[in-house]
Amino acid sequence: MVSHPCNLGSGGPCRNDGLIQPYCAAILVAVFFIASPAWSGPLAFITNQKGNSISVIDTAKGVVVNTLALPPGAEPAGVAVSRDGSTVVVANPGSKQVTIIDGRGLRLIGNVPVGTGGVGVALSRDGQYAFAADFYDRHIAVVDIKAKMVVRRIPVGNIPAGLAVSRDGHYLYVSNRDDNSVSEISLKTFAVTRTVAVGRHPFGIHLSEDGRQLYSANVESNDISVVDLATFTLLQNIPVGDRPYAVGEAQHRLFVTNQYDASVAVLDGNTLTLMASLKVGEYPEGIATHPDGKQVYVANWMSNTVSVIDAVDLKVVNTIPTGDGSRAFGEFIALGKP
Repeated sequence: MVSHPCNLGSGGPCRNDGLIQPYCAAILVAVFFIASPAWSGPLAFITNQKGNSISVIDTAKGVVVNTLALPPGAEPAGVAVSRDGSTVVVANPGSKQVTIIDGRGLRLIGNVPVGTGGVGVALSRDGQYAFAADFYDRHIAVVDIKAKMVVRRIPVGNIPAGLAVSRDGHYLYVSNRDDNSVSEISLKTFAVTRTVAVGRHPFGIHLSEDGRQLYSANVESNDISVVDLATFTLLQNIPVGDRPYAVGEAQHRLFVTNQYDASVAVLDGNTLTLMASLKVGEYPEGIATHPDGKQVYVANWMSNTVSVIDAVDLKVVNTIPTGDGSRAFGEFIALGKP
C-alpha cells in the first residue's frame, strides 16, 4: 500500500516547514462557481487537500455542483457544517488557518489563524463557535465565527485530532492521538473534565445517536474503542480493518473507514459484531451520514472520489468524482432536514 503523502492520522505530522507562506485573505482567496447555484438537496462539503479546494455535492443529484478554490498551500482537510447548513468551517493544516464559508451563498467569509496546524474541527450546537484542534501546541482554539478571531485556547493532550460536540452542546470531546486517549471538555468551564485511555493513535471519534457511547477509530491498533459516556470508561476494543480512520452511524449500524483496506467495516450497533466489509475507493478517510439516515458518504483520498453507501442494503450505490486528495474529515453534511 502506498503511504499517505501527508497523513496526519496514521503517520508522523507533516509540517512543510519553510514552504508555507502567509496569504492575504482579502486578495488571494477566491471562490469559483462552476455550475448553477441552484440545488435540490442538502450539500456535502468535501475538502480536497492536494487540490486546495472544496467540492460541493448536491446529495439529491449525486454530483458536484460547485467548487470552492483556496490558495496553494492551504491543504484543506478537516470540515464541519452547522446543523442548518448555514456555516461551514474548514481546517487548513498547510496555512494553519480555518476558513469560514457561507454554506448557503457558497462564498468565503474569512480566514482565521489558529496556531501551528491540525485537521480536526467542529462547530458548537448553536453555530456561534468553531473548535479547531492544534496538533503541535496541544490545545484547541475556540473561534468566534462572527468576530472571526480566536477567543480562547483549551489545553489538551498530545496531538489532538478528532473532535465531537455532545448532543446537548455542553461538552466537547477530543482524541489525543499520541497519548492514546480521549478527553471530555466542559464548554462551561473550558477545561478537561475526564480522560480515558483507548486504542493506539485514536483519530476520528463519533458520539452515538442515543448519546450513551463514544467511539474512537484507532489507526495503529486496527480497532475501534467503545467508551461509556456516563462513567467515561472503556467498555471494549473491537477489531475492524487496516488503519481505521473515522466512524459514522446510520440504521443502528456503525460504519468505519479503513484506509489501507480501501473498505468500510459495518458493525451491528447493538451487538457490535461485524456485519459486512464494503469496498470503496482507495484510502477512505472522512465519513458522514445523510440526514435521511439511509445514505453514508465516504471521502476517498487517493481515488479523488466520494462513495455513497446504501445504509439499508449495505452496498455502494454511487461514486462521485471530486477533487485531488479528498479527505473531508468531520461532519461534512448538515444534520438538519434538507
